[in-house]
Amino acid sequence: MTTPVDFAAPWLLALLPLAALPLLARRGDTLVFSSVAWLPADRFGQWAGWLARGSGVLAMAAIIVGLAGPGRAQLQVVRMGSGAQILILMDRSASMDEPMGSKGVESARGVAKNTVARASLTSFVTQRPNDRLAFMMFGTSALLAMPFTYNHRVIEETIAATAIGRGMPDTQLDRGMLAAIDQFDGRASSGRRAIVLVSDGGARLDEAVQRRIQQGLQRNQIALYFIYLRSSIYSPDLNAAPSAGESSAEAELHRYFLTLKTPYRLFQAGDAKAMMAAVTEINRQQNALTSFVEHLPRQDWSPYCFAIALFGVVMLIVVRLLQVRSWP
Repeated sequence: MTTPVDFAAPWLLALLPLAALPLLARRGDTLVFSSVAWLPADRFGQWAGWLARGSGVLAMAAIIVGLAGPGRAQLQVVRMGSGAQILILMDRSASMDEPMGSKGVESARGVAKNTVARASLTSFVTQRPNDRLAFMMFGTSALLAMPFTYNHRVIEETIAATAIGRGMPDTQLDRGMLAAIDQFDGRASSGRRAIVLVSDGGARLDEAVQRRIQQGLQRNQIALYFIYLRSSIYSPDLNAAPSAGESSAEAELHRYFLTLKTPYRLFQAGDAKAMMAAVTEINRQQNALTSFVEHLPRQDWSPYCFAIALFGVVMLIVVRLLQVRSWP
């Protein structure tokens, strides 16, 4: 949408009449001859004079307008894309530093789950150029690493920063989920909304927390994707029917998510390939096109004014170098 030009310091425009000073005749530029009538017509000199005066006016006017700070604020542009608001909620507990898909104590070496998650999530971010993304970690407590932004480069750098240091000692998934939902409260929706939960564990949520999570997801119309990283062959299969007398926190969490009134999808990843397949499927499901309005920061046009002023000054210098200052 087009908006009128505004000025950061409009009072400086009162100095614009000073730009007319180069148009005033100056006797210091004249050369004295005994008989002016004998001189031939100097059309080049006349054009050079007008060029010098015009360049002076242009330079002074451009400097004054540039100092006034011209620009356009409150810019809006209509974009076509998925327009989704996606928050990546990543488990950063100590268990995420363990190898992924190991076969027990005998396979202590391997690629850490955190490393696999970082690579896949970075690929996911690059595939969502028109989305507003946020990144949050949770462990002992929830930590908002980057709020919603269209600057995907900072999201990628934030994801990469999870490689620094060691994970937190505990996994408080309930705090992470509630903090993630809070990021959508009071925010205008421009399209689809989703939380991508990446974790290698689960949690047993009490009824009060379950109710708050369900109400928050429903209030903000948020779809939930749970990417469950299986640590080893002994990690439970969340899609398997529960056996009598056996239950895990991960299975209970999955069964609770199935009762949500908002869209929910589970992905189980036992290796890097499965993790990449999960984020690819999420990207496909969240690719419905829609139009949305993006608010842009104020555009400052001062540099363009100063560039025009520089051009005028250069023209003045050129004319002065060509001007005859004395007559032999």
